[in-house]
Amino acid sequence: MKKFIKYIVALVVITLLSMIALDCIYTYAYENAIPRNKTQYLLKLRNETIDYVFLGSSRVENHIVTKLVEEKTGKKALNLGVQGGRLDDVSLMIKFLINNKVKTEKVFIQVDYLYNFENPSTIVGTESLPYIRSNKIISKHREPNPDFNLNYYIPFYRYGVNDFKLGFREFFNCVIGKRSKVNFADGFDPRNEKFSNKGANLPDSINNQNKNIEEINSICKQNNIDVVYFCAPFCNEMKNLYFLDKLKNKLPNFIDFSRTIKSNKYFKDCAHLNGKGAQVFTQKLIDSCLVSHK
Repeated sequence: MKKFIKYIVALVVITLLSMIALDCIYTYAYENAIPRNKTQYLLKLRNETIDYVFLGSSRVENHIVTKLVEEKTGKKALNLGVQGGRLDDVSLMIKFLINNKVKTEKVFIQVDYLYNFENPSTIVGTESLPYIRSNKIISKHREPNPDFNLNYYIPFYRYGVNDFKLGFREFFNCVIGKRSKVNFADGFDPRNEKFSNKGANLPDSINNQNKNIEEINSICKQNNIDVVYFCAPFCNEMKNLYFLDKLKNKLPNFIDFSRTIKSNKYFKDCAHLNGKGAQVFTQKLIDSCLVSHK
């Protein structure tokens, strides 16, 4: 019996030490890697001036042609849209910009059905986990989450549970310095697939409020940053567009571009423009929101 207990104790100790060692190794690799996602890029972006910052989901990343904005306005622009991004992620990214002394004149935030979500996205929520102990902005922002204590206090837990995003493959890519195909200093990632109608539709109802919107408005007001909320185009087959009429009553400075592009030749699917559509839409946004800066 004593041998068995000693064996169990030894096994627990070895496992715990291994978890601590792996946690340190993985964290060091992520903190010192060449940026492979926009979260890592933002954490290392410091003391710059970026006049226009575009934030949101793939409906920003695939839609806003930053080079066109810069050509037409003479201002510096950055596309910080991320696949599956939510308003909680937008709030965190704005905190990064302010904390890292990145000066910006105006932020454009794409909002649609995302108004009904208050939790962080799977992507950005996971990408920020390696820095949950070393970065006070992240730890404070993530503290209300139900899994915060598990990720913060248990060694290697955040890497093991999120193996799909933070596992050995991504760790190895960080170690060897493999770069992403996306130029993060620009951030635009076009989609050029042929149109596919997947029968998408917006929600039937809208939440009374979104805590992230309130936080974004407060932070930007304190730091003299103008906020413009907008909705990117949807295809003609998108259902329940009346949701956006309700959204107009919730948001200040909301601009609805949802019906501004009619032809499906400019769409990849009902919620995403292709490369040509992104050019057309970006020009419409420039003419509507930035023409005074030409």
